[in-house]
Amino acid sequence: MTESLLFDILEKSKENKEIIGIWKYNDDDGFWAGYVKDYNEELVTIQHFTKYGKSDGIIIERIENIKSVDFDDDYAKAMQCLIDYSTELDKDVLFEVDLNDNEDWQMGILNQLVGSQHVIRLEINGSDYFAGFITQISELDFVLHCIGKMGEDEGTVIYRLEDVTSVRVNDIENRKREMLFKWRKSSF
Repeated sequence: MTESLLFDILEKSKENKEIIGIWKYNDDDGFWAGYVKDYNEELVTIQHFTKYGKSDGIIIERIENIKSVDFDDDYAKAMQCLIDYSTELDKDVLFEVDLNDNEDWQMGILNQLVGSQHVIRLEINGSDYFAGFITQISELDFVLHCIGKMGEDEGTVIYRLEDVTSVRVNDIENRKREMLFKWRKSSF
């Protein structure tokens, strides 16, 4: 086989079922996460996983189409956690929210979520989404401890209540962020 560091990475992934990320030429929107099942000088076979750690079939790709490979990084470790605990993401914990009929609906909903241990996602001004834990609330604004897509602690931000246009509680994306946040804090 031709000498290349790429083949060393593919072999390590195959031997140890280590998660790698594969980026293709002319496909800047995403990449595949998984481990190598087999490869030769022309082709690689990858056990693919979704962003929620679910097995998503086998991908066969030409080596020449691979632009780069991410390996042994934070994303790979977080993906391994999702794969190992993917069945936990399926558990939809019952969470009820009481609705109110006044114009100040944001205050009524968010007050119920202050101090919750569940990650929530908020739509702000109809376009931007932010996820995290609500830590404080006043009559005008609230503090959100932001959690990134892979469970990263992104610090705290203050938003105006009136800017909240929708709220998502306990969906699979929020459960993923919560799981990875706990994993990063080593309490999972």
